Amino acid sequence: MTWSAVTIGSLCERTATTDPRRQPAVSFRYIDISGINRDLKRIAATSEIVGADAPSRARQVVHAKDVLVSTVRPNLNAVAIVPDDLDGEIASTGFCVLRASAELLEPRFLFYFTRSEQFINALLQHVRGANYPAVTDRNVFEVEIPWPPKSEQQRISDVLDQADALRRQRRTADEKAQRILPALYHKLFGDPLASVNKGDGIALGELDIDLQNGFACGEKDVEDGVPHLRMNNIDDEGVLNLDLVRTVPADRDSERYRLAERDVLFMGTNSEDKIGKTCLFVPPDGRPYLFSNHLIRLRVSDSRVTPEYLAGFLHLLWAKGFYPSIAKRWVNQSSVAQAALAGVCIPMPSPKELQLFTNTYRELLRMRSSRVGCRLRIDRLFDVLLHRAFAGELTAGWREAHKDQLEAEMRDQLAALEQAKAGKPKRGRKPRSAEAADPAGNGRHAGTDMYNKAALVTYIAVKCHNPQRPDSLGRTKLAKLFYLVQRRAEISLTDQFARRAAGPLDDAIHKFLNLAKKQHWLALPKPTGNLKPVMPGDNPQPAIDHVKQRWADALAVMDEVLDTMKGWGWRALERWATVENAAQQLAAEGKLVTLAAIKGVIAADPTWRPKLDRPEFADSEIASTLTGLRKHGYLPAGAGANP
Repeated sequence: MTWSAVTIGSLCERTATTDPRRQPAVSFRYIDISGINRDLKRIAATSEIVGADAPSRARQVVHAKDVLVSTVRPNLNAVAIVPDDLDGEIASTGFCVLRASAELLEPRFLFYFTRSEQFINALLQHVRGANYPAVTDRNVFEVEIPWPPKSEQQRISDVLDQADALRRQRRTADEKAQRILPALYHKLFGDPLASVNKGDGIALGELDIDLQNGFACGEKDVEDGVPHLRMNNIDDEGVLNLDLVRTVPADRDSERYRLAERDVLFMGTNSEDKIGKTCLFVPPDGRPYLFSNHLIRLRVSDSRVTPEYLAGFLHLLWAKGFYPSIAKRWVNQSSVAQAALAGVCIPMPSPKELQLFTNTYRELLRMRSSRVGCRLRIDRLFDVLLHRAFAGELTAGWREAHKDQLEAEMRDQLAALEQAKAGKPKRGRKPRSAEAADPAGNGRHAGTDMYNKAALVTYIAVKCHNPQRPDSLGRTKLAKLFYLVQRRAEISLTDQFARRAAGPLDDAIHKFLNLAKKQHWLALPKPTGNLKPVMPGDNPQPAIDHVKQRWADALAVMDEVLDTMKGWGWRALERWATVENAAQQLAAEGKLVTLAAIKGVIAADPTWRPKLDRPEFADSEIASTLTGLRKHGYLPAGAGANP
């Protein structure tokens, strides 16, 4: 018996949305993408929020055993299954929520499939956006899943549960091992952060330790070149990571930049949360290794400390969040200078304490190599098991032994699937009664998206029309309002806004403006200088009626946005749209939304980088915009409050 392959959407039930802001005093637990542990594939953290402070993306009501799939950066595979204690809570619209039909699909089988290479590769074919790669819910629903009888799904899930439990045990053991060195330091010397803040010990610069910055070189590897260690080569555990090593021309090799065994490498330049990561250099082979200008090499010649003690102490300070207090901040990165590092006070251990700490450090380093190898082998075995499971190989013998029973079960399942298809509309389309109850606009109208966009842009143009200045609304301003209305009202018409020089843009805007013109909803007069005017046409009322029916529950939010912003100039709207778009990227990546972080996102985009030289993107203007975005519900309360 061979399995059928059907779309995930055909085996899932519809889910509901809500707006928690309608109950401002009621609290709920919010599940965001940043709360997913991508390694363990589970929800590791939630936020307790009251409705009044709800983020604009807090919309999706989830139930126990729902499968959450992040539609942002699908290559990272941030997926999880909702546990019983989060039943009825609210998740971000950045997830596609998959609720397995009780008759057709085992939730665990679906969950394991979303972790498979087959599923990830299927999504990667539909990724859009270079700076903010994402897929749509529809892309997820249209992925085909192997569909065995439900009893076989359950059997496969039971086997994978056991294998996954082994992976979790391995991770738990690794986490415990990582706590040994910090615990030993605390036992011997106390809190390292407290001692530094008190100035206990001796300043690093007073010890016989040579500090040397590395040199910069290009991103491209050089054939037969020399290894050049960079920021990515120090991991969060404070260990040298050689998964990706760049090479530079051999003539750059010199005694000054060549690393010696047991040199200490300190990350002097990186983002604020990464500066200060420190490791011990242990050469993996006989080649010379050099290091970049983002790293500081510390070579210990002082008998009062060992390289192991120094590396362990400096990395513990990183884990405690110490280094931003002594760092200089640039547009998109921070830096700890040699002079600042030399001023850090290091507690002086007794010879006995020093030897104990050094020996423990070396032993943990040796054990870690073994642990990593073991973990990689378990992960590879689990991936093979997933592949075999969804190729039908894992239960082939069992399937043959229960052939008659499974064939009968499959006939019943197929009949149930046909009945389910007949009883519900196609995914992405809703009957009119359902549309009126869909304030977030997540479902598509029976007409095309282009028709909906034309109607919405007409509604915006009519609301913002000034009879005293009929040619005051231009296409650039209208494009920003179109973006900001969609973001604030959670209207998902545009799958991906492109990052253009004037801010986020729906590249199809000229198409739906022309459609609105053909419908006589809008008039598009000839340009006046740089202005391309947009005015209400002869008969915009059908578009207005369509918007009021299609997004009835979101209308008040849309009107609030337009009443607030219709008098603004296009430059202010460009700044708001740009900052909001950057903030959404940071939130999706689980990063804090701050002035420095926003500037970092803008600076990292070649198209947007020139904005930072304009007065409307001065620090004070961006900070004010963050406050406004928070006040008007684009960002959670408190987001962007700290520069």
